[in-house]
Amino acid sequence: MIAAILVALVGFFAGGCLGVVLGFSAASHKDVLQGVRPTTKNRLILFLARPTREMKLLEVIVFLLLMLVWLAVFFGLVAAPAIASTRLSGDSPPLILLAYGCAAVAWWVGQKFGAHAWSTMS
Repeated sequence: MIAAILVALVGFFAGGCLGVVLGFSAASHKDVLQGVRPTTKNRLILFLARPTREMKLLEVIVFLLLMLVWLAVFFGLVAAPAIASTRLSGDSPPLILLAYGCAAVAWWVGQKFGAHAWSTMS
């Protein structure tokens, strides 16, 4: 019972994190390609939410490094529910369907939340 709750929490956390980031970035990407600029004072958002053709060489290198770090975090978050499921299930059947079911629901909700967060910023 405790294992199922922990696996569900890991699934919700991983799916929610992925959904928020991907929903936010998809909405910002669509708007930036249409020429909409964010009205925030957040320097990180202003750095990331602009066309790459406007970046200098050093900014492109920093952007590339940030994307490589995000790639590692992405794969870690995708693998986290499976790892938690296999480690916590013990001798009982794996809880992987529960883990990825929770992750899928949280991903969907997170995408809506991330897109809404972008729309309030732009």
